[in-house]
Amino acid sequence: MRLQLAVSLAAFLVLGSSATASPPVGPREYAAERKKLAAVSLSIAAADPSAYIGKVVEIRGRFAGHSKSGSCWTVIVTTKENGSYLIDADELPVENPGPELACLVRVGQNCYHGLNDLRLICCAYNAELCRLEETWARAEAAKTAATATAKNATSPSSASFKRNKVGSPDQPKHNQLLTVEQIVRAYRDAIKRFNTKLTNAQADTIARSILGFSYRYGVDARLVCAVILAESNFRINATSRCGAMGLGQLMPTTAAGLGVDNAYDPVQNIYGSVRYIRSMLDRMSGRKSWNELTWNDLALALAAYNAGPGAVKRHGGIPPYRETQNYVRKVTSIYKQLCGGRE
Repeated sequence: MRLQLAVSLAAFLVLGSSATASPPVGPREYAAERKKLAAVSLSIAAADPSAYIGKVVEIRGRFAGHSKSGSCWTVIVTTKENGSYLIDADELPVENPGPELACLVRVGQNCYHGLNDLRLICCAYNAELCRLEETWARAEAAKTAATATAKNATSPSSASFKRNKVGSPDQPKHNQLLTVEQIVRAYRDAIKRFNTKLTNAQADTIARSILGFSYRYGVDARLVCAVILAESNFRINATSRCGAMGLGQLMPTTAAGLGVDNAYDPVQNIYGSVRYIRSMLDRMSGRKSWNELTWNDLALALAAYNAGPGAVKRHGGIPPYRETQNYVRKVTSIYKQLCGGRE
């Protein structure tokens, strides 16, 4: 349940108390516990609390205060997007309010209309956890990029474009003559031309993430580049007037649902953007394989990425919004250019 904190909250908080605390666990231990317990994100659980009674939810936010009743502590964790939550705990997670925490909490039996019955299982310092997750994401992106580019460097490509089919997510035929690092360098150099303010390191991270996550989710890396070009022109810190964030312009609720903790981190943003592109392709095409997609399937997926799948469903096709129609034309045009202009 999202709390509306009143002025009287000041009386509730026990600030700077001398209470002892059980220190947060390390980030690796926390991540292992999160995986074991199959924790879901806060945005998912908050949408339907009763469906998650007895299950584990992850809440990330600032430890804002605490109180004690008998032997039980109650702590307040304030999130950026979903308000504040009261969490019961046997021991304080930290002695004084202030730090950002990642908390695994179990949803209690009274959470029918909101997340108002929560018990702490364990927590970690969010900054430490984010650093670990970013390290893992970069390693995963590098690994999958190497696998993808090695595959393309040694195997013939089937990237022929048919009149009514999108074609293959593999790279163009000449890639079979290139090494892995040459392919990465080609993407990196192209990305730097799109945004000359990027450093070599930033462009390299973006290139490897696009190649890696595109291969992982079966999406043409050139389509991902086209979407990012249209969305942000490869500006890492781009923010729209409606709050869309980062390279792929993820909305806060979309980012949270995809597990993206920091949408301005290029690795996390590309991970979320590619997953969302794949999700929209699956929803609009009935989960066709890439080589079976038509240009109409792609157009509907791009419209859903821009306006939401609900809008596409309501209108039975690309919504009659000028912005969305222009967006579909723009991304499709860029994608065809990146593929050599063939149809």
